Amino acid sequence: MKDIKDVLKPYMLRPTLQKVIVRLLIGLIAALLWDRTVNSSHYYAIVPDAFFVVGAFWLTLAWINYLRLDGLRNPFANSLMRKEEKKKKRLLKRKREMIDYVDGELSEQPDIPRKTEPEPLIETGEDWNEAELQKQRELDARSRGAEEPDSDEMPAEPEEEIVPSRDSSLELAITDDKMKATMMVWEPEGDGADITEEALYKALQEKHITYGIDEEKIRDIAENKRYRQLFVIASGKPAKDGTSGKIKDFFPRQVQLKYATKQNGGIDFKNMNLIHNVKEGDVVCQITRPTDPEDGMNIYGQPVRGRQGAMPAIPQGKNITYNEDGTQLVAACEGNLTFRSGRFHVEKVFEVAGNVDNSIGNINFSGSVFIQGDVFEGYEVRAKGNITVMGMVEGAALIAGGDIQLQKGMRGMHCGVLEAGGDITAKFLEDCTIHAGSNIQAEYIINSQVACENNLTLVGRRGAFIGGSCSVYNEMNVKAVGAASHITTSVTLGATPQLIAEAEKAAREIREVSEQMEENRKNTAWLTEKQNRGSLTPVQQQRLSALNLEASVNKLKQRQLQSKAAQLAKQIREVGRTRLQADEVYPGTIICIGDSRLVVMDKEDSVSYYYLDGEIRKGMR
Repeated sequence: MKDIKDVLKPYMLRPTLQKVIVRLLIGLIAALLWDRTVNSSHYYAIVPDAFFVVGAFWLTLAWINYLRLDGLRNPFANSLMRKEEKKKKRLLKRKREMIDYVDGELSEQPDIPRKTEPEPLIETGEDWNEAELQKQRELDARSRGAEEPDSDEMPAEPEEEIVPSRDSSLELAITDDKMKATMMVWEPEGDGADITEEALYKALQEKHITYGIDEEKIRDIAENKRYRQLFVIASGKPAKDGTSGKIKDFFPRQVQLKYATKQNGGIDFKNMNLIHNVKEGDVVCQITRPTDPEDGMNIYGQPVRGRQGAMPAIPQGKNITYNEDGTQLVAACEGNLTFRSGRFHVEKVFEVAGNVDNSIGNINFSGSVFIQGDVFEGYEVRAKGNITVMGMVEGAALIAGGDIQLQKGMRGMHCGVLEAGGDITAKFLEDCTIHAGSNIQAEYIINSQVACENNLTLVGRRGAFIGGSCSVYNEMNVKAVGAASHITTSVTLGATPQLIAEAEKAAREIREVSEQMEENRKNTAWLTEKQNRGSLTPVQQQRLSALNLEASVNKLKQRQLQSKAAQLAKQIREVGRTRLQADEVYPGTIICIGDSRLVVMDKEDSVSYYYLDGEIRKGMR
């Protein structure tokens, strides 16, 4: 009953209630699990079976707890406790800590004096009043002592404070780079000596400082007693690094498309200016070489080396050379200036890997041009050197200072132009205008206007010149001239249109010079007459002198033009070597040699035409 009463005490109700609720919940969960698993086949009901098993379990557990009150021990639990005790003993032997002595008897320790009451950190109002009262009591005591002169005790005289004597001192600091030394001087104490210049120099000498000492500042510190101030007492001379070299380009390193403008304000997409033509000696870039460094000096008198300026990368490539003083890169030849792989190059040949179309535009190159593909209609290729086209040329203009070589041929579409200072070689030429400064060689030429200043040769399976006109200065050697359809074909031998045009130009210049000479003669005669009368002004005198000089120049120019005209006329008349040789000459062919003209009315085979005794003659080929 006592135990039950103890349980029913207020402080035991809460744990008891908690334990009962927990066990009820555990029992309920166990019963539900029973019904879920064991009673899955509905052989064992939850009320008579599950609650019976759970209740038997809790009764057994309660009986065991009751037996423990009488001293019953669980052998399994006792073995676990013994293992825990052995483990504790092993730990105590290995390491004994303060926690290990908690359950043991405490040994007597010597008393440690401690402060029973901590000193107050904040002075309260009562403490302050007490201090003031104590001060007031001391003052009252002193006043009473002054009123009692007969007292045997005299007040003690205050002892004089003894000030130690110390000379002035200094501190010296040096930067890590040994380029600056700073100093601070401390004032003396008592009868100590002031700072002197000798002391300052001695301090610098002890630190082995010999360079960049500020003597004026040392003098100022010693004379004016500059205490507790920081001064830079010595400074080194910093080194000056050399400047790095530079490259100044006069041409862009990357190709920049720059379209030309048409007269109507539109953009000409055919002229993209992809080529940078340079002549021999043109400056490509300016070279500024690096400068040498200037060495410095630290405060210890040790030299400080400056860094040498870096040399720039020289972009010297193929056909690029230095000028005389090595300050410039110049072009060694004429060609196209390109930049690749970090270097400038001058290419004598401008290569086009594909076609000449809107991706390339017109070409104007100071060297030779090599085209792998075709040249489309409307585009223009100019070169001071040779032009080589591996593909087809259609309605384009090719103008070369050297030779023109067409691997296939040209369809001019009545607007194509071939103009070469040298030879023209092609497989075929159709509907185009052709001018060669030397020879022309092809398989056939149809409906074209041809001017050849040397020999025209048509070889191959056809070897025909059909339609159009041609002017050949020397020989024309073909298989066929004209066609069976009697198409008009004109052949002029011995004089080219250029030669005739040059002769006409010379004759026209001779007439202009003669007219000018006649006008000057009249003006000279009038001024000379005035000079003879003595009425010639200074301005007129100068005009007369200029006319006399101009007359001499015109006479010389007239003689030169007359000589040139005579030579051209001789070339036109000298047609003895010129001839036309053909296997077939069809009707409708017109042959002109010198001042003679022949119209072929019937077909001629294996025939040769030449000039003799002022007329065109026919012979065997």
